[in-house]
Amino acid sequence: MQSVVKPIKKDAKRAVMKKNPLKNLNVMLKLNPYAKTAKRMSFLAEAQRVKAKKEKLTKNRKTVTVRRLGRGASSVGILQRPNTDQNCARHDVLPKGFGAPGLP
Repeated sequence: MQSVVKPIKKDAKRAVMKKNPLKNLNVMLKLNPYAKTAKRMSFLAEAQRVKAKKEKLTKNRKTVTVRRLGRGASSVGILQRPNTDQNCARHDVLPKGFGAPGLP
């Protein structure tokens, strides 16, 4: 009966799904055009911080001081070695006879 009384609506509109501007960059740029510049500046600042930290760490890792177990002024020596991952093991860093018993 209802289909006879009321005609069919042909121009029905669907609701548009709202997009989250925090997750969708294009929606954020419609709301806030400065967001593009702010995001770019934050990425550049982060890259600068990472670069500065890396330089600081490599500068601090150039020399290694080894304290010997002997007495006197000659008990402190400085080893100059390149900073590589292979030199991380204790027996690679310390000269022979400078570690715990049993190490080469």
